[in-house]
Amino acid sequence: MSVGQVLLIASAVIGLSCVSAVAVIAIAKLRRGRAGVRSRALLAPYRRALIAMASGEDEDSQAKAALYAVPASTWERLRPSVVAFLGRVRGAPAEELGDLLRSHGEIERATGMLTSRSAVRRARAAYLLGLVRDPDSASLVLPLLGDPDADVRLVATRALGAIGDPAAASGVLDALSAHHGQIGLPAWVAAEALLAMGVRIAPALQIGLASDDAGVRNVCAQVAGHGTFPSAAPQLRNLLAADSEGDVRASAAVALGRVGDADDTAVLARHTEASETSALRRTCATALGELGQREGLDTLAGLLGDGDRRLASLAADSLVRIGFEGIARLEEAASTRQGPSASAARGALDLAGLRAQLASGSGRS
Repeated sequence: MSVGQVLLIASAVIGLSCVSAVAVIAIAKLRRGRAGVRSRALLAPYRRALIAMASGEDEDSQAKAALYAVPASTWERLRPSVVAFLGRVRGAPAEELGDLLRSHGEIERATGMLTSRSAVRRARAAYLLGLVRDPDSASLVLPLLGDPDADVRLVATRALGAIGDPAAASGVLDALSAHHGQIGLPAWVAAEALLAMGVRIAPALQIGLASDDAGVRNVCAQVAGHGTFPSAAPQLRNLLAADSEGDVRASAAVALGRVGDADDTAVLARHTEASETSALRRTCATALGELGQREGLDTLAGLLGDGDRRLASLAADSLVRIGFEGIARLEEAASTRQGPSASAARGALDLAGLRAQLASGSGRS
């Protein structure tokens, strides 16, 4: 057999293989298309009922009755749509959809999947229980914060935040730290979950602010500010004054600007002094504006001429935020001072004018 004949046979074989592959793909697409048509036809009678239930317009409960009576074989196809709607609605419709899932055994199945050998199944189970927001599920999801799979830990944390049981706050804070070689939770995920749990996490937050782990202290300081926990103010003052980590001190300063009182003006002002790091000085200048106390006016006005021009700019912005008296200080500096102080004051006033922050009668000509 010549080389030409061998090449011809090889080409024929390759050609037949390509034709076969195309045929297989075409048949598979055709089957999927037919299956999709059948599935849509099967679900069509229930889609309107599901929309009515999810939108809260099922006043006569007919949609509810129809969906509760869905056969098991049909439910398997309808279930993804129910879960998708549940992730988008709140209030009574969410409760109704959660009860629908429960009536079809989904909560029971998800509970059993929490201990599955498959990380994907464990994550899906936690996600579903979080969507349903059943307080009884919190204690079942909580052990997954120690799961060997990082994605499962993340999904479990979000689920606990959605459920909102404050009893899980300590577990979330503990999961921030590395354990047995496992990387701790991302700080933003933990903070988001803690904030969703509401004001009743205050005791756990106070314990976390005294933690030996700087990451835990930092998250607790951030949550204390964003969640408005005034009871944390004494600990925040201590962290700002003496914590060994700069990030923790900065987070404490930000939080004090939101939950502190007039007495904290002096605390924040003390840390705008030149002996502190530039980052902390800037953070405290901004926090003074957030705090909004007139006791901070002198400190902020004094910073307008600071050699750190970014600090001077932040101090000027804070004066604007304090209101009429702060703007008056800026106008005085702009008209009577020279050099950097006047420039910082004029820049802040110009920006405030563009943002319509200047009160009528206090604007510059």
